Amino acid sequence: MKIALTGTPGTGKTTVAALLKKTTRIIDLNSLIKDKKLYTGVDRKRKSLIADLTEIQIHINHITTSTEPVDSVIIIEGHLSHMLKGTDAVIVLRCHPRILKKRLEDRGYTGSKIDENAQAEALDIILCEAIDACDKVYETDTTSRTPEETLSAVEEIIRSIKLKERISPEYLPGTIDWIEEAIQR
Repeated sequence: MKIALTGTPGTGKTTVAALLKKTTRIIDLNSLIKDKKLYTGVDRKRKSLIADLTEIQIHINHITTSTEPVDSVIIIEGHLSHMLKGTDAVIVLRCHPRILKKRLEDRGYTGSKIDENAQAEALDIILCEAIDACDKVYETDTTSRTPEETLSAVEEIIRSIKLKERISPEYLPGTIDWIEEAIQR
């Protein structure tokens, strides 16, 4: 089973994936893109790589179908993971835009990149993209949670997906709404 762990930069994907790594196979999409050169160029304005989604898809399909037992869970972590075809579910990590701005400032992001990501979070951009790409999408708010609390929420979602149990309503898309943040800009 392939599950995408996605969210706007700064929501906690990499931190949660590092904790999940103890029990679950994790594919770090950003590292894979860099290591295997799965990009078409560099966006100089944003100072980021332009990912080649077709090549990424081919590579992910190869490494996930040839090496894993059918009943295993593979987490594909990265802010583009929700755009991959063939995922069984998507978990979107969310964070209040004001807190997200602080997290990105602490990482050394520039003002325009901070604003772009905070606005994307306020407008549910990744959540909407995930809903367009996958039938099973869940979200959880990392704003005031510790990494361990977020891990617990993600594990609860994964367990419910794997056992085909009803997912707690708090994780259903649309429960988190920061549109007021976008309106106040």
